Parts: sequence; structure tokens; C-alpha cells
Amino acid sequence: MGATQGSVRWGIERRLEFIEFRLFWEGHVNRGDLMAAFGISINQASTDLNRYLGMAPGNMVYDKSARTYVRGDCFEPLFLKPDPASYLSQLRSISDGIVTQEETWIGQLPPFDTVPSPVRGIDAHTLRRVIEAIRTRQALEVEYQSLSNPAPRWRWIAPHAIAFDGFRWHARAYCFTDDCFKDFLLARILGIRDSRPSDADPSQDADWHTYVTLEIGPHPGLSDAQKKVVALDYGMRDGKASVTVRKALLYYTLKRLGLDTDPFTRTPADQQIVLLNREVTGMKRTTSTNKPPIRND
Repeated sequence: MGATQGSVRWGIERRLEFIEFRLFWEGHVNRGDLMAAFGISINQASTDLNRYLGMAPGNMVYDKSARTYVRGDCFEPLFLKPDPASYLSQLRSISDGIVTQEETWIGQLPPFDTVPSPVRGIDAHTLRRVIEAIRTRQALEVEYQSLSNPAPRWRWIAPHAIAFDGFRWHARAYCFTDDCFKDFLLARILGIRDSRPSDADPSQDADWHTYVTLEIGPHPGLSDAQKKVVALDYGMRDGKASVTVRKALLYYTLKRLGLDTDPFTRTPADQQIVLLNREVTGMKRTTSTNKPPIRND
């Protein structure tokens, strides 16, 4: 198409990427879109559109009746790598109130909704202290409410990472009380009253630094047609897909995918996928009394 990404400055490149975003996802773009998204003048917006036409002349054509540029029949992105996950994550962020539509590149929202999740009560000051402790290698004395104890307890922990299990955020930390690395729900840290330099070595957290690859496939009880659609849904090739996860997050991954129990205790239509290499989790293959890996606090 005559030009590469490296031939223009970053700010201009972002606006050219925006043009492609609108063309790809919504089929049209005009000067007003650029002006609203980047706060630029009408002359600058016109310049950007003309620059893009010069670099990718077949990607958009001007529709005089609609007074806008529309996606060309031979459209091929030059600056944008279309990413469904990124687009859908923007919709989810809007739904969750994390961002407004104006803070995204989406001009016209499709009708959509998401399954609501309970708001997790993470205190901003607690999160800041945990992040600072990670950055400066500090240990924190925290008041933590574990479900294994009826009342909260004060303990020293040395956080070295944070992790999201699909629903909740955890601090991965060395626990001086239990003398091991484990994870602590940020919402269950009720207070922090002291800090000190930590000599806990994050590199010794074997479960955090060890990865396990899970191989999933369609439930064998499904029909061939159902197996094909499940394989398509999960991006499987040759009847399986791989999911690589830290061993420290294995419990949550199995639970989220419904793989923490024997798949044959549920109907194939409900379960849909099975774990093909259960041995990597320490679970036997098809025994209903199998127990999942032990989770932390």
C-alpha cells in the first residue's frame, strides 16, 4: 500500500489507526469522528484523512450523499490488527462503568448487555500499599479475614505479584505465619498497620513460576455436529486446544472452566468440554471422588 507504520509519527499513526478502526468495525469515518476523538482541528482531520487515502487508496471511498468515507471493497488494514477480544473488552468496560463510550474508539454501540458481577470491595489505599510493597520489596502487616478462621488475624506477608482469577483479584505473597507462598484476596485485607524490608525471595515461589498446559477437548458424549461447534467455540484444532496457566492459578482456572470435578457428573450439553490430560493436575481421569488442587486463602 506504499507506506509502513514506521513512516509516520506516533500521534499521527494513532489517528490513522483510529480511521481503520472505524472503517473495519463500523464501515465509515469522517472528520468529525477524528475531531471528537483526538480534539484536533478540522484542517488536521482533513489532512489525516487525505494522508490515509494516499497511503491506502483502496481502503475507503467518499460517499457524497452521506458525507462520509466508507469502507472500500478491497479494505486491508495497514495500521490496525482487528482484535475481537479488544473490541468486546471495550463493551464490557463500558458496561462495568470502567470507561465511558467517549473514552473508547467505538462510535456506535451495538445493543448489548453483560452478566453482572458483584462489586468487589477493594480499598484503593490497600491496593496502593500492596503495589508499593511489590515494587519496593516490602513486607506488610495485614489484618486478613480467611474463611479458615472465624475472626480476622494479623499476619506479615510479602507480596510479589497480583493476579485475577476471572472474578476476584489476589495478592500473591509469602506468608511469614504459614511459612509458604500463597494468595490472599485483596478484598479480605481489612487493614495494614506496618511495613518492613522483606528478605523473601519471589523467585522461590515455585508455583508462581511453574506453568501447566491444560489440553481441553469436546465432551465425548456430544454428537459429532455438537463437537464441531464446541471446537469452533473454543478455537480447537484437531479436536483440542491448549490453555497454559501458572500452577498458582490452576485451581481457579479449573473451577472457571468447570473442570475441577469429574466431567461425567454433568450432562454433555452442560459440561461441553473435558480435560484431556488430567494427569498434569494430579487428578485421576474419570473418578467422581477426585478432588481439585488445593487453593490458598
